[in-house]
Amino acid sequence: MNHRDKEALNAYKIKDYQTAIEIWEEEAKCQNHQAMANLGIVYLKGEGVPKDLAKAKYWFEEASKYDNDSANYNLALMYQTKIGVEEDVPKAIEYFRRAVKQNHTGANFRLGILLLQDRTNPEQVKEGFNCILTAGKNGHPMARAQIGGIDKPIKKTTDLNEDFRSKSNKIQLEIIEDALSRYVRPMLIQDGGNIMMIDYIEEPMEIRLAYQGNCAGCSMASTTTYDLIQDTMTQVIDEGIRLYII
Repeated sequence: MNHRDKEALNAYKIKDYQTAIEIWEEEAKCQNHQAMANLGIVYLKGEGVPKDLAKAKYWFEEASKYDNDSANYNLALMYQTKIGVEEDVPKAIEYFRRAVKQNHTGANFRLGILLLQDRTNPEQVKEGFNCILTAGKNGHPMARAQIGGIDKPIKKTTDLNEDFRSKSNKIQLEIIEDALSRYVRPMLIQDGGNIMMIDYIEEPMEIRLAYQGNCAGCSMASTTTYDLIQDTMTQVIDEGIRLYII
């Protein structure tokens, strides 16, 4: 951020919108993409200028040419929620993905929610899971509420299951899937749900699962369901694992 950006931001914070806008307009002429994105925001909100969604979109699109994360995120929101444009969810996903590449927390959360609406495509579910987890790790409160296990530290234990840990990745996965099929899925299927293995990381040991069916979209982090699955996994493996469930 250069000194003119700081000057404009300080003016914006004290609601001296005219000064902020004048600086951003000058900076935009010099290909300052954050200034372009900021102009999009003031036109979107009508701060210091009449609200103008067409101008907001124009400035976001100009900043997006430089892959500005804020511009891409706001364009995605416009297409997702029909703000000044026709609803276009595929285009919203495209812009969210571009913002996610810049580690935009809000984009991670919103893209994750969109991709997890249909939990039948494993690759899509995995991408959505990773987005929500990233947002949660970045401190997004609504993302954290979606994830069982994000606040649970790995237990420090010397009583590790060395027999399990010495097996090949393929055998470890088979053991985990067997435990899910024997002890977890029957319980969930009774309620019209199911669970999908998303990822397994050996070091540090981490299991990622996603609810399906009637269980999908429920906030399971504060229920006994997570604890039951955690107990199953610790008995099959040991207490030195981390379990995430969405």
